Amino acid sequence: MKNFLRNRGSSISTVVFVLLIIAIMQSSISYTTAFGKLDYFVRHMRYSWIPAAWLAVRVFLIVVMVALWLLNRKLELFRAIILVNSLLTLGLVMNMVILMSVLSGFASQDVKSLLVDVLLMAVTNILIFSIWYWLIDPPGIAETHRADEPWDFLFPQRGNSIPHYEAWLPRYTDYLYLAFTTSFAFSPTDTMPLTRRAKLLMLLQSTVSIITLTGIASSAINILAGSGGSIGG
Repeated sequence: MKNFLRNRGSSISTVVFVLLIIAIMQSSISYTTAFGKLDYFVRHMRYSWIPAAWLAVRVFLIVVMVALWLLNRKLELFRAIILVNSLLTLGLVMNMVILMSVLSGFASQDVKSLLVDVLLMAVTNILIFSIWYWLIDPPGIAETHRADEPWDFLFPQRGNSIPHYEAWLPRYTDYLYLAFTTSFAFSPTDTMPLTRRAKLLMLLQSTVSIITLTGIASSAINILAGSGGSIGG
């Protein structure tokens, strides 16, 4: 098993596993367009085929991605990861927009489910963008030093001469930390974006985080407080 995972790369294996987790978490959101109560709005727009088609496409691509990982087809896997993460990013933005549009009509009992959805969206936001950061910044999927490619992020280990870090290369967990801090600080912390695409991705992640955490969550809590309900009761 160790040789199996080593041949496929630890970061790549972690990313494939994280994408599976994201897909499951998105499917658990009660107000998603593919499951739960938002399906009502889709059906009344005469597009009843959208939820099933959306689910089928995601499941198909995830199965293909896992198969490519098992076969150790790294180039094709790289493309599949980009496609799957793109769909999951689209799903995140769609859920956020539709949740905002129906928020005013929520009753207190609906808000309790919404708060769980906010938590799921916050976590998937971090995971989705951690994968984007890992994809765009060398060494990425290659997991080897590529001196001919410019960095997208300036990690402290790259910007300073630190003893014992001369040959340091970022791995997926470094981008997971970057996405976590960006999500809650709404801005860079110890790692700076260098390229326009990195800046745009961080801008999008911060926007989703601000709307989800300060917009939807605070509105949901205000509805609960106004109805005399409690999160736990």
